Amino acid sequence: MVQQNKVKIKQEDRISIKNIIDDSNPKLREISFDVPYPLSKEDKFIMHQMIDYVRSSIDPNRDQDDKRELRPAYGISAIQLGYPKKMLFVHVPSDFGKESEEFALVNPKVIQYTDKKAYLAGGEGCLSVRANHPGYVLRSYGIKIVAIDYFTDREIEIDAKGLTAIVLQHEIDHLLGILFYDRINKLQPFVLTDKKAVKL
Repeated sequence: MVQQNKVKIKQEDRISIKNIIDDSNPKLREISFDVPYPLSKEDKFIMHQMIDYVRSSIDPNRDQDDKRELRPAYGISAIQLGYPKKMLFVHVPSDFGKESEEFALVNPKVIQYTDKKAYLAGGEGCLSVRANHPGYVLRSYGIKIVAIDYFTDREIEIDAKGLTAIVLQHEIDHLLGILFYDRINKLQPFVLTDKKAVKL
C-alpha cells in the first residue's frame, strides 16, 4: 500500500458532491491554465480539498461522523471545483497484487503514449457527469507524464500503465475541457476500433 502524505484541512472546508460542478455548467469545458510555482495558499487549499475528497470517498473505514454526500472516485481535477487550473489528484487502489498508486500533480503533461490501447469493461464514470453514458472509451494502455509532484515540490516523470494510465488520462482530459463521453462512438458505443485493445 502506498504511504499517504498527510494533508491538513478543517472540517468546515471539506467538500462533498454538492461542490463539484456538473456537465450542464459550461465552465467544465474551459481549458485550464498552468499554475505558477511555488503554489499560492489558495492553490494548496484546492489541492487539499481534492485529496481529502478522493481519499474519503473510497475509504471503507471513513469516520462515521463524516456525513458528507460523497460519490466514490479515483480522481478529481481542479476544474471540477470551478477552478481552471492544471491540478489533479488520483488514487488508484491496489488490484491483483499491485500496490495502490497516488499522485497529486501540478501542470501535468503527457509526453508519450503507447500504441497499445486499453479500455474499462464497464465504461467510465465521472463525478461531474450524472447521466449514464454507456460505451467503451479507448485510451492508451501506457503513458509517460511530466509534472510537478505536489508532495515533493519537484518535477517528476511518471510511467503509468493499465488502470492508472486510464485514470490519469481521464483527469488530464478535464484540463483540456474534454469529458469521457466525448470519446465514445455515438453510433456504435460498444464497437472497438482497435481489436487488440486490452480490457481492464
